[in-house]
Amino acid sequence: MPAAWPRGARALLGMAGLGPSPEQVGQVVRGRIVVITGASRGIGAQLAVRLAAVGATVALLARDAAALEAVAARCGPAAHAYPVDLRDTGAARAVAERILAEHGTPAVLVANAGHSIRRSVAASTDRFHDIERLTGVNFTGPVALTLPLLAAMRADGGGHLVWVGSAGVGLPGPGFSGYLATKAAFEAWLRCLGPEAAADEVQISTVHLPLVRTAMSAPTRGYDRLPALTATDAAAVLCRAIVHRPRVISPWWARLGSVLTAAAPATAERLAATSIAAAGSPAGGSSTRAR
Repeated sequence: MPAAWPRGARALLGMAGLGPSPEQVGQVVRGRIVVITGASRGIGAQLAVRLAAVGATVALLARDAAALEAVAARCGPAAHAYPVDLRDTGAARAVAERILAEHGTPAVLVANAGHSIRRSVAASTDRFHDIERLTGVNFTGPVALTLPLLAAMRADGGGHLVWVGSAGVGLPGPGFSGYLATKAAFEAWLRCLGPEAAADEVQISTVHLPLVRTAMSAPTRGYDRLPALTATDAAAVLCRAIVHRPRVISPWWARLGSVLTAAAPATAERLAATSIAAAGSPAGGSSTRAR
């Protein structure tokens, strides 16, 4: 298959970014605080530049301080860099409290940071530390960061949390057990939070992104043959979530696959087994990336 599929074909597969106009985005975020995790590169960096360009004040979080400062420079004086490692839950909570002290309650929190490891379970029996790393970035760190910001949003009577999830969370994903499990954990937490937060006008949007061409996906052999979003496309989808506040944005095939998995798990597992060869077996190697 070609590396660059026609945009129309990608759109039919839910693999092309369709976002609102800059004017529409500006109406929502202009003059307001937006917190973005994983903002030092890829999707987070593209989103930060877009939002700053329409008048948002952006608080940018990531581990790589130098890369984060470079993105802040692209965004202009309304950007503020906060280097933090989400695996340190104390630091995650502290940076949330610092943002509140320096800028007040954010209008939007975009929980975009993510860490992925591609390795079969059979090859991971002596690598429990991988699960701990993934849990810190994909679940416990985001919870620690969210709680102080959520408390402020609820006290102020409004806010919006945008979670950047994965289109694979409802599907069997050979090689990505740790990644999908930890992404699904935060998503389950949000499902429980949703009814509670709604009473205080805090809204939650989950965006199930399909494959995105970033540093996180680059090490996996075979992905270059598959249709994918660019980081710019993905940022456009996140802008759609920020403007329209849907409960879930997900490709049609991911929704259909989730229904199939729930209704016929054995069949779904057999189909997933046939997909291993398409991207290269995870048992013989591994890849690890963060965004």
